[in-house]
Amino acid sequence: MLKKILILIGTVMIMLTLSGCKEIEEQKTDTEILYEIKALLEIDLTNITEDISIPVVDNEDVAVTWESSKPEYLDIDGTVNRPIYSDGNQSISLTVILELNDALVTKSFSLTVIALEKPVNIELNTDFTDALVMDFAYEATNFVADGVGEVILSRCVDGDTAIFTEGSNHFTVRFLGIDTPESTYKFDPWGKAASLFTCDKLENATTIVLEWDTGAETRTDGNGRYLSWVWYDGRLLNLELVEEALTGSKGVGGLKYETVFYQAEFKTQDTDRRIWGEDDPDFDYSLEGIQITIEELVTNPELYVGLKVVIRGIVSRTIGQHPYVQDGDYGIYIFSGYTYTTKLSEGNEILISGLVPTYYPDSETGGLQLTGFTRENAEVLSEGNTVTPVDKLINELTTQDVGSLLKIYNLTVVSIDENSYDDAFTITVEDEHGNTITIRRDDLVSDDITGDLFTIGTTFDIVAPLGRYESNYQLMIVSLDDVTFK
Repeated sequence: MLKKILILIGTVMIMLTLSGCKEIEEQKTDTEILYEIKALLEIDLTNITEDISIPVVDNEDVAVTWESSKPEYLDIDGTVNRPIYSDGNQSISLTVILELNDALVTKSFSLTVIALEKPVNIELNTDFTDALVMDFAYEATNFVADGVGEVILSRCVDGDTAIFTEGSNHFTVRFLGIDTPESTYKFDPWGKAASLFTCDKLENATTIVLEWDTGAETRTDGNGRYLSWVWYDGRLLNLELVEEALTGSKGVGGLKYETVFYQAEFKTQDTDRRIWGEDDPDFDYSLEGIQITIEELVTNPELYVGLKVVIRGIVSRTIGQHPYVQDGDYGIYIFSGYTYTTKLSEGNEILISGLVPTYYPDSETGGLQLTGFTRENAEVLSEGNTVTPVDKLINELTTQDVGSLLKIYNLTVVSIDENSYDDAFTITVEDEHGNTITIRRDDLVSDDITGDLFTIGTTFDIVAPLGRYESNYQLMIVSLDDVTFK
């Protein structure tokens, strides 16, 4: 009997306990229920590159709302749209709002949508050049006199310099707003590419128009070159070179096209193309170069153009600070730019590294030369040497003789052409067989070489290095001591 009474008491106690638990559960507030749900909501990811799963709330009585601080990159359904590389990674706050009756609870997740990687070899475009239109007339104006006018290309120099003619005027123009890598007195990455691009556009243009900018302080630079915007067939070449990643903008502040140049440069920089990040496949990045003989260089130039070389020889003659260097019967011209040094004095035997063979202005019409000279890369091996000139006939000359010191006999003056703008002049002479050649007196050589010494009919022998210009050979007279009058 006692046992039955104890079992009954236990049963009643259990029922009372369960009833109490149920009563406690039923007594939870709406806010407490929402906080319990909030604690269960998790997004394990931090850095996102693809669509994610949004947590689900099972309680049908709870209203669930999701909000994204940047839905264009991460939508509330978990869809991910990665930003382009230039926009960078995007920090995003993804927030859930839980509501039950009058209770409201929120929870935020800090996420980062990773930007797309930068594409390799982004395609360049010339959108700004395409859209820019000439807003001035030029048909009845003259560039030298009026600041605007149509001109004719005389010769390309490099990527940002060219020589033009307008009527009887013959002048050099430095392009405004840019500074392309060098490809004449020294050789920089992308310099040759810029030069080839400019020359191609100008040489094939139907119309070339120069426009001076009234915002510029002067019309010429320190070297006497006119400063100008260069239009070819209605396109602004200066701007196109920027968009082709062959130069940045330079000195455009306060000028007419300042805004569009900055826009074009910012756009092009971001491509990492050419000057903004690519290695030039035609540039030799080594420091010294391959040591070769001058003979090997001039007889096989196609193997070395654009590469760095080390040469050794004797300075046979100089024009200004630019030397001709001879080794045996072979010689070559070194364009030393604006670098002056006594190391390049006539008679010095020198060893020079880091030189780059190139043609000026091109292989079809000009001659092989060496650029990239620095005084630090030149070593004087001995002094007081003499170079014996190579006897030649005019009809024997080949491109392998360009740069060599030659001696040609019995030349007779048939005409002389003196420049109106400097002391340079050109003499046309013929030998006893009727073969003709020109002799060039550069304005950088000795003042005692004057045109009146070479009247028509004058006969003489000459020692001079050989050059090549506009597909024609010319002897570069340096000193009157090299001329023996008959």
